[in-house]
Amino acid sequence: MNNLKKLSIIMVVCILIMSLAGCGASPQTNEPSPEGSAEELNNNIDNNNDNNNDTRIALVLAGPISDMGWNASAYEGLMLIKDKYGLEDVSYVESVTQSDMEDVLRNYAELGYDLIYAHGSEFQDAVQAVARDYPDNMFVIVNGFVGGDNIASVRVSNEQQGFLAGVFAALMTESGTVGVIGGALLDNIIAAVDGFEAGAKYIDPSVQVLKAMTGSFEDVNAAKETAIAHIENGADYITAIANQAGLGAIEAAEERGIYAIGSNTDQFDAAPSAVVVSVVRYVPKALVFAYEQYAEGKLEPEVYTLGYNEGVIFYSSFHDFEDFVPQEVKDKLKEITADLAAGKINVRELIEAL
Repeated sequence: MNNLKKLSIIMVVCILIMSLAGCGASPQTNEPSPEGSAEELNNNIDNNNDNNNDTRIALVLAGPISDMGWNASAYEGLMLIKDKYGLEDVSYVESVTQSDMEDVLRNYAELGYDLIYAHGSEFQDAVQAVARDYPDNMFVIVNGFVGGDNIASVRVSNEQQGFLAGVFAALMTESGTVGVIGGALLDNIIAAVDGFEAGAKYIDPSVQVLKAMTGSFEDVNAAKETAIAHIENGADYITAIANQAGLGAIEAAEERGIYAIGSNTDQFDAAPSAVVVSVVRYVPKALVFAYEQYAEGKLEPEVYTLGYNEGVIFYSSFHDFEDFVPQEVKDKLKEITADLAAGKINVRELIEAL
């Protein structure tokens, strides 16, 4: 292939990425940092800033970085890696549809990005289709279930996230009924929803757990209407593991005067009168983990699972509800998390026993 033809191909793929991302393949350093816990992560990982690092990283997202949850946390992770390790070339594309996933991943590989994150298990088929054609690039599926050759998955323990939310709901409910809402029909989301039920039943086998899946990460109204149905059926604590759509459930809780448990990020600011606590799924740490393994030549083509013990799943602070949450509940939460850390609680086994 002559040089002119190579140049033409590169120009075409650049134009496509620009049309999808509105930003091209250049770093997005002027965006405000989404809500998250970068300070906590900085206190828990080594500071190994190498200036002028020429590793090129790309992030492909199915949703917007403004969702105050799953996608926002991935963007935070990308920016954290960039700043902490002095990377000069990072790029992202948000709100990529299923039909465009393969093309966007292929374009980043064609442009020579070394490490390409595909944020969500819904990218698995696209990654597997593209990766075989670009053996010199490394692909990381966040919350994926596959590994092989130049593909690794970094899976967050969604069942532990749901479990901790269910534990808190069951400890706090006065009505004896709690509710959980899942978004897209993905294995990880189903695991989180089932984990919620397992957590609630672990505390009180008699508690009624209302479960529903909306089938969408984007449909805020569907999550809100589902939350209202849960509330009308007696739920006084609800949570939604539904990315952007989950904000609708929090809105319903605020409007109906019941309580919500935030998901993915600390969502207190979304409804300060309703969000008592959040179960944070701190995805930035998962992205940093994958980058550090890659930079050290240790990233294996396998599935890594990170959870409470790795500092990826944890409770947020209680913010304005510090005095509202009884001390006996706080003590029980410490006991539960200690047992989880010690391996005395196996959430998957609890789910199987439901």
